[in-house]
Amino acid sequence: MAAQEGNAAKKLLEQNPAQTGEKVLPTASIGDVLKQLKPDFPDVTVSKIRFLESEGLITPRRSQSGYRRFSPEDIQRLRYILTHQRDNYLPLKVIKEQLDAMDAGKVTPVYAKRQIAGAMSAEQFRTSEPRRLTRADLTARAGVEDSFTGSLIRLGLVMADQSGFFSVDDITIVQLADRLSEFGLDGRHLKAMMTIAHRQLDLVSRVSDPLKHARDENARQRSAETAREVSALLLSLNAAIVKGNLD
Repeated sequence: MAAQEGNAAKKLLEQNPAQTGEKVLPTASIGDVLKQLKPDFPDVTVSKIRFLESEGLITPRRSQSGYRRFSPEDIQRLRYILTHQRDNYLPLKVIKEQLDAMDAGKVTPVYAKRQIAGAMSAEQFRTSEPRRLTRADLTARAGVEDSFTGSLIRLGLVMADQSGFFSVDDITIVQLADRLSEFGLDGRHLKAMMTIAHRQLDLVSRVSDPLKHARDENARQRSAETAREVSALLLSLNAAIVKGNLD
């Protein structure tokens, strides 16, 4: 059984790009790699790929002029990492353990042991659009009255930045608050939810903030990745507790 799971873990990493219809050069620049990955992983960025390299998950070669050159195997490895982050909700530390075991010829079903059914993905905590929404934009895109948006602003449930703009995530907050209001849940109840959310944020910060102070150029990105991973786990735990106590 363990051997079968290990083979399943290895299958994605060893997938032949030709079988997926993907055109791969002998070696590709980081820009070429990004173009290949974007259709399946819209949130991937050049900085993300560089970060994965700095964390030792990929090791592209360097050209004589110092530019990164990615082999087909490097691209397959990136797909493996991004797929297990997105679909199996694994932190990079666990994915690296799996890859290291596979590199050493000790294929173990690490991800199968760690996968949690129904858990949220850390990738869900990435903002895909810039923070450039006016109050009118927010109200229109959320499909509510301006007075309702104003009430949430007064509660502090949504807040503009120093330039007066709101984020894409604020649309979701307004829409969810509007839907809850249909069940009679008003500002008093929403403030209680805010208190819970801030306590969870304190827990996230307790884990991720110390990582910012490491003396390397990837400290802040490592902290942000950890914050997303811990946030996903906390929200998944919260949902599981609520679900388990509905009866």
